[in-house]
Amino acid sequence: MNAALVTELYERIDTLPIVDIHTHVNWKTGTAGNIGDILSYHYYTELANSAEYQDGGFPYDDPAALTRLILPKLAHFRNTVQYDWLMTISREYLGIDPWEWEPENWRFIFDQSVEIMGRREWREELIAQSNIVRVFLTNQYDDDLEGLDTSFYTPCLRCEPFVLSIDRREDRERLEAFLGRPVRSTADVVDAIDRTFGRFVAHGMGYAAISTPTNLITFDVADEVAQRLLTRLVEGGTWDPGERQVWAAWAMNRICDACRKYDRPFHLMVGVNREVYAHGVPSGRDLFDSVNSMRGYDYVFNAYPDVRFPTAVLADSTGLELTATAWIRHNVYPSGHWWYSSQPTDMAREIRRRIDTVPGNKAIGYFSDAYYLEFVLPKFRMFKFELALILAERMERSLIHPNMEPFSLDDALEMAENLLIHNPARILGIPGL
Repeated sequence: MNAALVTELYERIDTLPIVDIHTHVNWKTGTAGNIGDILSYHYYTELANSAEYQDGGFPYDDPAALTRLILPKLAHFRNTVQYDWLMTISREYLGIDPWEWEPENWRFIFDQSVEIMGRREWREELIAQSNIVRVFLTNQYDDDLEGLDTSFYTPCLRCEPFVLSIDRREDRERLEAFLGRPVRSTADVVDAIDRTFGRFVAHGMGYAAISTPTNLITFDVADEVAQRLLTRLVEGGTWDPGERQVWAAWAMNRICDACRKYDRPFHLMVGVNREVYAHGVPSGRDLFDSVNSMRGYDYVFNAYPDVRFPTAVLADSTGLELTATAWIRHNVYPSGHWWYSSQPTDMAREIRRRIDTVPGNKAIGYFSDAYYLEFVLPKFRMFKFELALILAERMERSLIHPNMEPFSLDDALEMAENLLIHNPARILGIPGL
């Protein structure tokens, strides 16, 4: 590794503004209120629970108690990148050095965080310090969007309620409350989808999104088939797994119809196995399936050639499949490094794959998946460093490789800017970038 070259590249890349195309930030607050909020991020409770099982769970409703409880457990996972994110937050925002993170200092750390994060101007200070210019949100169809600052935030519609959970009575009742009438027909569901898209587009909608289970299969489903399934639910019946799959395929097509109508991308997050670990913390019970395949999406990729499908995957085997899919399909775009792959080892592999084989105007570099704005900077720094390392390596290889065109510093910086700004702006239609 040429440390000087990597450092120069990283420092240049780090000056680029942050465009974060997938988060779970609450736009009405945005930032954490204290360090307990930061430690409630499931990465930390997962690691603490894994390292030293917390029978009875964590006191999420008491941030001070949560801070006191987790601090002694941090020593078990100081080796992790998640710990590095925390220390970056501590240094950059709270002015607390890593050596001060001792269990007996928990009250000092907590009080310091309350003082800084509780200031009225904290959100704007953090945004300016971190150079964040655009944050995409995760929204439900009935979320309140009035007052949303669309110059900074972009709402994105999660589609699971239409596709994966309409067989739950409480979900249908919520949808009926939104629609203002009973949901009795597939036309009612289509109307709800259309009404939602229209409302979101009026607030600067980024994309529709869905986190899909492993080995989901899309195919053509006639409306009358879907209607029979919905009628059974209305009459008090239930679905078996095969019938849930049929409904999911029908509903996926209806979301694609709406994406086509409103010219919005459909962001796929592929391959989650839900509720695998019974003793896990909230959001820490899900894993992936190594035999998951993207072949189940062939139908919608083919049937909707005019719809853009930014796609993120979990399993490393699916990472290669995504790269190959984006290589040959014009409407599939590798998007970020999601969840378990959002760490240096797997990011580096996927960055290399995509740079080597996918057209340079197609990949979306990174998204933070953050729950608070405080996480955006440390997570993007992690990606930017790996990107700098790989671009430096590519520059050096081009000097000696017998079959590789020259790759200059300007080429490397242009590629970084495309991955982090221009590609997401064009693929997702971000105004002003």
